[in-house]
Amino acid sequence: MYKYIFGEKKPLAQNPKPWRINLLLEISHSAWQEISTTIEEKFGLLCKDAEYLALKDLLDNFILLVLDIYAVFFRSGDFNTYFESCFRVWTVFFRFDRKNYTKAPLMFLSDILYWESINHPILEAIKAQLPKFSDSTVEIFHSFLRRSTQKHTEAQQIINYGRYLNQLRLDGNGFRENFAHTSTWAAYEYSARDISHLTKKCACFLLQCFLEIYVRVFHSKTPLTFSQSLSDSSSKKKGKKKYEESISLTAMKMPDAQLCHLPLGFNTSCKPDPFRYCDSSNCLVFFSNNPDPIRILACGHTYHESSYRNSGLKCLYCLASLQDGVNRHVQSLLERLKKSKKKKTKKQENNISCDDDDEYGSVNYRTFALEEAIWHFRMQ
Repeated sequence: MYKYIFGEKKPLAQNPKPWRINLLLEISHSAWQEISTTIEEKFGLLCKDAEYLALKDLLDNFILLVLDIYAVFFRSGDFNTYFESCFRVWTVFFRFDRKNYTKAPLMFLSDILYWESINHPILEAIKAQLPKFSDSTVEIFHSFLRRSTQKHTEAQQIINYGRYLNQLRLDGNGFRENFAHTSTWAAYEYSARDISHLTKKCACFLLQCFLEIYVRVFHSKTPLTFSQSLSDSSSKKKGKKKYEESISLTAMKMPDAQLCHLPLGFNTSCKPDPFRYCDSSNCLVFFSNNPDPIRILACGHTYHESSYRNSGLKCLYCLASLQDGVNRHVQSLLERLKKSKKKKTKKQENNISCDDDDEYGSVNYRTFALEEAIWHFRMQ
């Protein structure tokens, strides 16, 4: 997407600056808002192709979660939405099997639920003053301290410089002089017109991706399916590193994708079946013309309304998978807390390309390109 929008000669660094990441997320979200209705009308409400659902899940859920969980929910003090978002974040880490990231959200959720069970007064304080319970000040201070010291800096020098940084917070001019100009979160130097053009170019790119999926599913009649070995790989065994066959998501430019890149339902023992209208094992309805309406969930599973109500308005496959994940990671956390602390080994530094420039570049957009792309998509 980055090369499509900014040109083939401008590669995206492996460690992009925060403002550049935020720009890509914002224009992706805005582009999806412009074309989502067109896409959903074209594919219909019951398309269960894995790649289509994965791309839609990314645009509908992941990007919004990243943009809103801190900047909107936390900073506005919306505790209930923030609490729910923390669990959604954990499900993402669970899918991608991120070793340490799966522990921290569970600890936070466990604390909140425990305080709620004993009616502890701290919970009301957190709900009333959520934005104040932030470690951003400590994180920023630590970032400044690390950036201003070297590997060979002695302990006393680090202590003295830390005191100097702490003193600067009492001097507004000194703080701005030392830190404000180095911020990587500076306002975009793109005009409102440039942002609009970037959004439209992103929308054109997304239309191309969805068009490729549509042609494969509805013209070539080849929905994405999984081999038996790949289907069985979702059952994780403790202590054994699992091997996964790769999945080719060609429209998303991911030739070696894994199950974790797909919606949650594809990471369970019962994956969404593209050839069934209802994934419930107890469903007795086999005809598409049955009057019972069908509901498709974000996880990828579909249910007749009657089957969904019989399941307690829950996806039992995903619920079982999440419950198992919570139990395993809580047990893993408890075992790690009991172990003696091991001496850390120095990690080998990899040569990862960093984003060292703040170059914005010009925005090239051909007038009516988005309108033409939408027309071409609808004509397929």
